[in-house]
Amino acid sequence: MGTSELSNDHVREIYGWLDEIPLSRPKKNVARDFSDGVLMAELLKRYYPKYVDINNYIPGNSTAKKIDNWSTLNRKVLSKLGIKLSKDTINELSHSQPGIIEKTLLEIRAKIVKDCNADRNTMFGGCEESAKEEITNPEDSLNQTVPKKVFLKLKKELEEKTEAINILLKKVEHLETMLRFKDQRIEDLTSQVESCNARF
Repeated sequence: MGTSELSNDHVREIYGWLDEIPLSRPKKNVARDFSDGVLMAELLKRYYPKYVDINNYIPGNSTAKKIDNWSTLNRKVLSKLGIKLSKDTINELSHSQPGIIEKTLLEIRAKIVKDCNADRNTMFGGCEESAKEEITNPEDSLNQTVPKKVFLKLKKELEEKTEAINILLKKVEHLETMLRFKDQRIEDLTSQVESCNARF
């Protein structure tokens, strides 16, 4: 499974995408740089922050540590994304086998793009202009501005909810006042009963 199985366009696309992502280590030899799984964890943390705890992935040179990191990533993160790496693939990634990381990155990038577009369609459902614009670069999804139509709709919803909350707060305040009044009335009646009992 070499890089030759991927088209040059795909490889350039992957490397171009990686160049846009700030990672903790410089990328010199992608297969070697990603072999311990740490950079993959950082990359996934960028797009799926709730799924990735970077502290689970410790840089290492030993094959055992690399396999452990990839296995953890496979079990805790990739499985939630519907991606499953075989033991052979994890072994090949850990041994920096050429072409394997590119193929893995291509699959992960496709999943990220798909999820970004699904999120975008959900958020911008009522906007015709946004439905036409499909995201092809995952980095674009991190820098998107909300269309004015969506912003105004969300702003109106927020104002309506704020108004409803204020009305409910006034009702609560009124009920608390009534409750204090009734407590005072009960206290007054109790003291009148006690004074009547004391007389008899």
